[in-house]
Amino acid sequence: MDATQFNIFSGSFFGNLLTAICFGVLTIQTSSYYHAFPNDGRSVKLVVGFLWTLEAFQLACVTGSLYGWFVTNSHDPLARAAWDFTIFQVSAVCASVTVQTFFAHRVYSLSTNLYLGALVQVLVLVQFGFGVGQHSSSCIPWTLTDSVPIKSIFWHAAATAVRSNTVLTFEALVREWRWLAVSWVAMQAIADIVIATCMCLLLRRRRTGFQMTDSTINRMVLYTISTGLVTSVLSCILLGVFARYGFDFTVFAICMPLGGFYSVTMLANLHTRKGLRARLDTPNPLELIGSSIKERMGGIGGIIAMKGGSRLQG
Repeated sequence: MDATQFNIFSGSFFGNLLTAICFGVLTIQTSSYYHAFPNDGRSVKLVVGFLWTLEAFQLACVTGSLYGWFVTNSHDPLARAAWDFTIFQVSAVCASVTVQTFFAHRVYSLSTNLYLGALVQVLVLVQFGFGVGQHSSSCIPWTLTDSVPIKSIFWHAAATAVRSNTVLTFEALVREWRWLAVSWVAMQAIADIVIATCMCLLLRRRRTGFQMTDSTINRMVLYTISTGLVTSVLSCILLGVFARYGFDFTVFAICMPLGGFYSVTMLANLHTRKGLRARLDTPNPLELIGSSIKERMGGIGGIIAMKGGSRLQG
């Protein structure tokens, strides 16, 4: 097995394994969410259900593709035009834009600044555009032979490189659209960092001077940093490895479960509200402070309760 085959097969195997782990975690989170937050708005519940369905679809498609490689077509795996293998690109793009849009709305809710919310959303849509463009460019019709249609420029490049043992051929075919993939991952990282930074700054501005409420805000800042840091670091690693080495083992191992990581971080963020709500409700600190402080805490109360849920009283 040459280096290109190793990168494709082993990277895809471990990437799909991580995807399965993320799906298991996401399934538990989704079930717990629907039981713990029955009063959340319908839109939030639909987003959670959509993310779970998206991850299940990706796992089924990529697993089926790997089964075709290693079992039904093991004698010549790269001769199979596996459209289902590239579905992880669609899943990652859809999951990232969904989760980032959710947090962009939170930025707007905290700031009540339409321009700031619009700026964050523009960054999200730009990365979505690069992601769609990157996947569209990888679906240009190509042929491996006269009788085997290949519907992915990536697949044609990988198959050609393996069959000819020529890395230059692979690089030459990928070079024309690599900039789209690099731009997509770079914009993902930028959007994640901007969202996490805005959330942290906006939360810190709502400090009240009261120990309990400030402690809750500090926890929210910590949760925001920790959840946003996961996807930001993964995107930065993916960007660096892909820009330097192209389709390396690490690229497949990280990119395939990337959509799952976005979904898991969003569900983790939603679940933190239960503990935060308990800290603010017992005893209710807003009964002890003035109306100006209540106004400062209002945006945070809305985020903790979510649309459709029980809000903080005061």
